[in-house]
Amino acid sequence: MHEATAQDLEQIEAIMTAAFADNPLPRQVAEHQIDSPRSHFLLSEHGLIAFTEILDEIEIDYLAVLPVAQGKGEGRALLEAVFQRPGIYRFLLEVAADNEPALKLYQKVGFREYRRRAHYYRNGQDAIMMEKEND
Repeated sequence: MHEATAQDLEQIEAIMTAAFADNPLPRQVAEHQIDSPRSHFLLSEHGLIAFTEILDEIEIDYLAVLPVAQGKGEGRALLEAVFQRPGIYRFLLEVAADNEPALKLYQKVGFREYRRRAHYYRNGQDAIMMEKEND
């Protein structure tokens, strides 16, 4: 696992397209995030996690795992790597209410729902806002 640089944009694009075929991350957004001092991408062989660090909080922007590796611990390993960042007391994310595998994973690692945004996504799904405090 390593922190992504501009040289990793093709791998980021491939993972995001495979994981989110209906709504992949535009390359320009990934380029912008890599250039931002507060945004980070961690890459593993089969996945990535993108997050924004602001003072003592981290907002997880994307967690994507290639379909062949889903359900095998890759997502959890990426989350655990982010949880190890020093000086962070709280982690935030949003997830679609119908994304049951992601909801189960987030709950297993200690996230809890604190708010719901009704009809947030284009398809009408609610967004569940989740948080986890660092132990």
